[in-house]
Order: sequence, then C-alpha cells, then structure tokens
Amino acid sequence: MLGDYRIGDWLIRPRINSMERNGETVHLEPKVMQVLLALSSEPGEVVTREQLISTVWPGVFVGDDVLIRAISELRRSFSDNPREPRIIQTVPKVGYLLIGEVTQVPSTRPGHEPASGTQHAEASNPVTAEPQELAFAASAAVPTSSTRRPGSPSRTLIAIGALSVLVIAGVAWTVLAIRSNHHVSRSQGYTSRPLTTDPGSELQPSFSPDGGAVAFVWRKVGERNGHIYVKQLGSESPVRLTAGTAEDLSPAWSPDGRWIAFIRHDETRASIVIIPPIGGSEEEVYTFPINNVWEYGGITWTADGKGLIFPQQVSPQAPSFLVELTINGRSVRALTSPPQGWDGDWTPAISPDGTKLAFVRGPDGSAHDVYVMKLPDGMPQRLTNDGRLIWGLTWASDSSEVVFSSNRSGSISLWRVSVKGGTPEHEPAGGDSAYSPSIAKQGNRLVYAHGTATWSILATDLDGPNPETESEILTSSEQDSSPHVSPAGDKIAFQSWRSGLQEIWTARIDGSNPIQLTNGGASAGSPSWSRDGRHIAFDARVESFAHIYVIDANGGTPRAITNGSYNDIVPSWSADDRWIYFGSIRSGSWQIWKIASDGSGAAQQVTTGGGIEALESEDAKWIYFVHFAQPGLWRCPLTGGPEQKIFDGPPTEHLNYWTVGRGYVYSLFEQAGHFSLQRIDPETGRVQFVHALKHDPTLFAGLSLTPDGKRILFAVQEQVSSGLTLVERFE
Repeated sequence: MLGDYRIGDWLIRPRINSMERNGETVHLEPKVMQVLLALSSEPGEVVTREQLISTVWPGVFVGDDVLIRAISELRRSFSDNPREPRIIQTVPKVGYLLIGEVTQVPSTRPGHEPASGTQHAEASNPVTAEPQELAFAASAAVPTSSTRRPGSPSRTLIAIGALSVLVIAGVAWTVLAIRSNHHVSRSQGYTSRPLTTDPGSELQPSFSPDGGAVAFVWRKVGERNGHIYVKQLGSESPVRLTAGTAEDLSPAWSPDGRWIAFIRHDETRASIVIIPPIGGSEEEVYTFPINNVWEYGGITWTADGKGLIFPQQVSPQAPSFLVELTINGRSVRALTSPPQGWDGDWTPAISPDGTKLAFVRGPDGSAHDVYVMKLPDGMPQRLTNDGRLIWGLTWASDSSEVVFSSNRSGSISLWRVSVKGGTPEHEPAGGDSAYSPSIAKQGNRLVYAHGTATWSILATDLDGPNPETESEILTSSEQDSSPHVSPAGDKIAFQSWRSGLQEIWTARIDGSNPIQLTNGGASAGSPSWSRDGRHIAFDARVESFAHIYVIDANGGTPRAITNGSYNDIVPSWSADDRWIYFGSIRSGSWQIWKIASDGSGAAQQVTTGGGIEALESEDAKWIYFVHFAQPGLWRCPLTGGPEQKIFDGPPTEHLNYWTVGRGYVYSLFEQAGHFSLQRIDPETGRVQFVHALKHDPTLFAGLSLTPDGKRILFAVQEQVSSGLTLVERFE
C-alpha cells in the first residue's frame, strides 16, 4: 500500500510513521508501522506470523515476542481490545487479521492544496529527510572562516556530497546483499524463547561459566531498586540473592562459578559485593572513591578469578577509567587512561581466553566506541568509529569477535565486530530493542534484554481548581522529553526518538502536527527557543563531542555555534537573544559559558564555582544555574557577584528538570521516592507545592512554563518494563 490511507476513522501516514484522528496524532515506531502496512496490504486476509516476520525483519532473526510487542503497540494506539477487536484480530497459532475497513486516500496532485491542514504544515516545512541529513553532516565538516559561516557549505560541496552518497549507497547495497546471505545462513539454526516473563524490568543478564544459569537484575513492579536474581535454564522461578533498600547492579560470575560480583549503591556510598550464586553471606570487597555509578558501567572477573575489573572516577567531573582489584590483597591498579574532559571508559569484558579486555570509550555518554586491549598492559585499540550509544557488550565464545548493542543504524540492536578490526556486521539475533547481551562460554547461547516504555509530555494548570489534574500533550513508545514552549505559546520543541534516532521535533501546543526538525543522526537534544521565537538552539554530537547548534524554527540547515575537542551542552538564550548560555567542560570542569548567538567571537566563561545549565531571568538581572552532580539551584547577578543557593532541588539524577518564568523558579523535588513540582520565590525563599507527579520523571530535561504562566509542561516515563530472551544454537 502506497501513500496515506485510512483504517476506519484513522488517517494512516506511513511516510512519517503517524496515525491521526480528530486532531489527535499518534506516532509509531518504524517497525510497528511496517507491521501495520503488512496487515493493511491484505485487509480481510490472515497474515501468518512467519510472513510478518520475514516482511518486517528480513534477514534478521527475531522471536515471536518482538512481533507480539508490535501488535500490542498497534492495539494500544488504536485503543483496540483484543477480546472484542475492531481493528486487529488474532488467529490462534496462525497469525493476525486486519478487520478494520481500509480505504485509500487520493494523492495530492502538484499545484493543488493538500487535503488537510496537517499535510499543508508538513508540505510547507522545508526540511526533508535526506537533504537535511546531508546538510547537517556537512555543516560540521566544513571548516569555519571569516568568509563562511559555520554550517553553510557551498553548493559544490553539497553536490559532491550527494554524488558520494549515491556511489556509496550502490557499494553498500552490494555489500549488504552479500552479508545478508551470511546472516541468513548463520541464523537458520537459531531458536529463541523468553527467559523471563515476570512483571517489572529484568535486565543486565550474565551467564554462568557453564552456560546453565543466568544472573540478572530484577526491578519488580512497585520497587524502585533492582536486586540480583539467578535463574537456572529449564527452571521456572528465579532465586533471589540480594535484598534491602540499596540498588544492586551489574552481576558477573567468577570463572569457577563460585561467586557473583555486583555493584551496590545508595544515597551515601557505592561498593562492590560478592555473594555465592545459591545465596548466603555477602562480602564487600571494595568501596568506590565517590558515589557515582553508571547503571551500565559493568564489572568483569580476571581470567584467574583472583581479581575484578571495573570503571571508577576520582571525582564526579573526572573521566571514568578502568581499574583492576586484587581481591585478597585489596590492591588496585589503573588499566586505562582516557583523555581528560571525556566521559571515559565503561562496560569492561574479558575475552573467554583471558588475553584481551573489551570496553567502551567516548567523549560523551551518547558517543561511545568499542575498544580492545591486550592484557595485562596493552594499548587500547579502537574497533568502531561511530560515536553512538552502546548499551552493553560481550565476547564471542571463541574470543574472535565482540558483540555489542548500539544505535549505529537507528534502533538499538546487536552488532559484531572482529578484534582484528573492520566494519561491524549487524547480528541477526535480537532484532530491534536488544541490549545488554551476554554470550555463554559454553553451550552456544546468547541472552539479551529488550524493553518497552511509554514516554509522555504532560501539562497541568497552575491556577486550576485541581492541582492533581494532568492533560496529555504527547505520548509515544519512543522517548519524548525536554519540552520547551515557544515564546508565543502556540508550539513546543522537544527531543524524541520517534524517527529511530534522537532528533529535535516541534508540535503545536496541544501536541498535534508533530514535525521532525533535524535529521542528522547526531543525538540532538535540549531544544531551546530564542526569545523572538525565530530560532531553536540545541546540542548535538555530530563528531562525537557535543556542541551547540542553531536552526530556524521552521526548519533548514543547522549552523554550529561552538566547536572544539570538549563537550558543550544544554543551551539557553539571553533575554535579548544576543547570547547563548551553555554548560561546558572546556576549562577542565563544568562551568557556565556564553557565546554570541550568531557564533561570532570567542566563548566567555560566566561562572567559576561550577555550573552545567543556566537560564537568564526575564528582566535580565539574574542568571540562574545548577551545578554538575550536585543538587540545588543557584543564582547570581548578571553583572557579577557572589552566587546564592535558593533551593535544594532538583535531584542530582534530574539536574535539568527546572525552569524560570513570571518571577518564579519551578523545580522538580524528591522526597522519600516521591516526585513533585515546586514553585520558589527567589526573593523570599518561599516554596509552594505545585503538582505531584503520578509517574517517574524522565532522566532528561523535562520542565517548561507557558508564557502566561498558567500552565507547566513536564516529561514522564510510565509502563516501563523489560524482559530477557534466550537464543539457543547461537554462533
């Protein structure tokens, strides 16, 4: 089926992965839309599960659980009850049947007005997928000079770039065709099944040395912290090993199978603990210098079982580096030394033959690559050059390859790369949303985590009669967060994974007519409207490091405002739009800086005592800011002077969850695991309750005030769940 069409009273728009009805817009993941298209191409006919999987995931090995999740997402979007279906009917043991009425929408001929305002808005948007991606990539590659603004490449360069893309695409098609045959042959023997199906989130699996059991973290429904469990293959119920109020993470089996090491942390400290896999007495073997643990930081045993390798930091702003702990003597030595100012080294894994160590390294948390070093003291060698998210890695059982989870092609999925280097290959097992892989040293088994969540941008009336009332602006199975209301109050900008990568989007204030503004595949986020409403500033990682960009609010080519070998993040505009504030580690520690909004001149340091995000007051008298890895809100006079702490929030994990407007500061506040929004009068220090969140806030910026000060928008995540899938006969 080509073009837009209708299912009942829903307008299906495949090109932008959306469904519309009566002003409501629902965005679908690309694969979920492809499942809907496959069903729509055979309305009234049964489409088997095998047909759907081969159509939507060609050459990729996925289990029925992936298809079931896609069908569930469609039913949720259509509000379709599987017991009394109106749209999709299950045919037991066979497949699915689209029973909703399907009608084609006539295409709009050139020169004629589109059929709806939504289509018109999209047609008027000058941003299209391929030109924008090319322009964004080129904007970072062209060196700046006095005669050419950053991000404004010549037409010749664009033409050469377009020709190169066509040539590369032809070569890539041939290579992919060859590889797809290899993938199919490799995956023909795979079998998969759910390993865990319990409510909550099961994640971070780790195989026992004999491949007969899996340790993992389970965050049960209603529990904020995860604990360590072990499940024997073939058994029904896992065994719980840990308890208490602290968070337990990153289980790892010792080579002899006698111990499981894991990381434990709470509000006061972080440590490494070992425990027998059948339960029993714990032993704390190490305390971290600081209580700053990345959830996917990882831990691995040395080949002789006498030590542990893990990441640590000496200060919150220092890069993470890998250390080796000798358990008996409690001695520690550094193994790696990443560049200062970088995010650092994480997720260590020792090869099955014990000779090599794999890990991830990068300048920013969203821009990592896979590295390998020979033990005990080899130089790290870089295996990938993507600068992407990496959510876990493991070794092939013969120590020849590293298998890792990455968004290098869009959705999070599994990839292989040889330890000798070369282009990574997509791993057929897992499909989309596969992370934290673990391969058994024996038994040819793979286990990985896969999860779902609903991300929402909500609003509440500040002066309404019921402070508990929430209205939905946007909701998606992909990450929607960092809302920012335009100065006119008619639109919002936000960051989202709706396209498969984190990009900047805009929508009307009610959430309708969402439009993708960037398409550079550079983890763009933290959008901020200029005070005149004409531009949007954001941060993006075009070449690994995060820098500040500005784009026209109606679309176009982003232009780089900052550059250099350090991270610049979370921009905001001055009251007169002359300056853009941002957080930067260019001085060796996180401080607030500012630069002319047209990118001219050198950046100027604003704070000296620390800072990572700043907002200028509407009267241009104050600069408000938060420190890195430190709860609290501060301000100081714009003309200079001592800083003053005005509020204890937001929490450290949600430092960007605050805003300024109408003479007040609004901030997230946490108490005993419950989150609320508070309003602070910076002159008197008076704090007033605004709203109690019904769901957890996002880990990203999530607060914005309408210009009239009557409504506040915030971002939350709900229905978070994940499970483990086991793949047998894995090669």
